[in-house]
Amino acid sequence: MYSLMLSSKLAEVLIYSGKTVRSVTLCRAFVSATPRPLQGKEEAEQCQNVKEAADAVKDGAKQVKETTEYIQDVASNTSGRVSKMTKDVTEKVTETTDSVTEKAKGSVSGVVGTVKNATDIIKNKMGGD
Repeated sequence: MYSLMLSSKLAEVLIYSGKTVRSVTLCRAFVSATPRPLQGKEEAEQCQNVKEAADAVKDGAKQVKETTEYIQDVASNTSGRVSKMTKDVTEKVTETTDSVTEKAKGSVSGVVGTVKNATDIIKNKMGGD
């Protein structure tokens, strides 16, 4: 087919330039635009396969999107729970610290009072003897 087209082009060039060559034969070929039945079936099958592949890609993308949204929801809920737990623990630690501080103040006051009483008793005994 290629050689036919090449010889046809060569003949056109030589004829238009005013020269003729006896060894070049001029041939015309007629090409029909209708596909052969086998090609039509193959093209229809290929088209169907392409459509099915495109649908599969769409479904896959939809599943990826849904999975991503699910993961974001789970991460958000987990983050909220961890924040709440951290806040609760911080409040309890603060309460415990305040309680221990108050007890320590009371203990120190008690110790200071006891030492003062002991000092008074010692002074009385020393002064009274």
